[in-house]
Amino acid sequence: MLPIARLAVIPPRPTTCAAVRSLNKVSNNGYYSLYDSTNKPYLAFCDFQSDPGFSWTLIESLSLNYARSSTFRKSFGMNIPSNECTPNWSNYRLSRARMTAIKNAASSTHFRATCNFNADSEKGLQDRRDYLRASFCAYDYFLTSRNSWTCAVVDYINIRGTSCSKCSIPLYSHSSSYHLFIDLGDAKSRCGRFDVPNAVSSEDVFGSYYNINNLFSCTASVSSTTNWWIGGVYVD
Repeated sequence: MLPIARLAVIPPRPTTCAAVRSLNKVSNNGYYSLYDSTNKPYLAFCDFQSDPGFSWTLIESLSLNYARSSTFRKSFGMNIPSNECTPNWSNYRLSRARMTAIKNAASSTHFRATCNFNADSEKGLQDRRDYLRASFCAYDYFLTSRNSWTCAVVDYINIRGTSCSKCSIPLYSHSSSYHLFIDLGDAKSRCGRFDVPNAVSSEDVFGSYYNINNLFSCTASVSSTTNWWIGGVYVD
């Protein structure tokens, strides 16, 4: 009689923080191992606490100094990995291939931008001041170079306490000279006409930062950080 073959059971390898939460039954923010499209593991920061009902994978975090450099004034369509092996909050960006693997996961439906996420606190964010969240359904150019304005209906945006939900905001990126960002001057006159008081001329928020306002928390000082995430709703 031939011996019975035994098949090795390979445990699922999470590609997103949502998968980490589902597979490992965890709910605390922190660094977890993810796997890219080549099944290579890497360390990524997961946020399960700041946005109830959502799991978020950090894909980029830059201090103002780095965000204003020519290196990072480029769209997410450009491959500019930085410190992938040593995640940090001032100079960090995943490769385009790893971003693509995260975005293509079934659980990845949204992206967001935050300011000064605090990994040492339980929730990471005290509130949703200076915050952006939108779905890939509303803006499907996240990993491409649109090179023009696109009116996108965002889930929620808050700039210095002025906020709106399900409003149309002009998002812009350019492959070689602009990170994905919002110009508040254009937001006031385009799309849904989102008007933020005390804005400086052509004020940039969430990226590029050619024109900045110290009242915006992502640009309050050279050490202020802008954090970009990909995520979606989780089901426990």
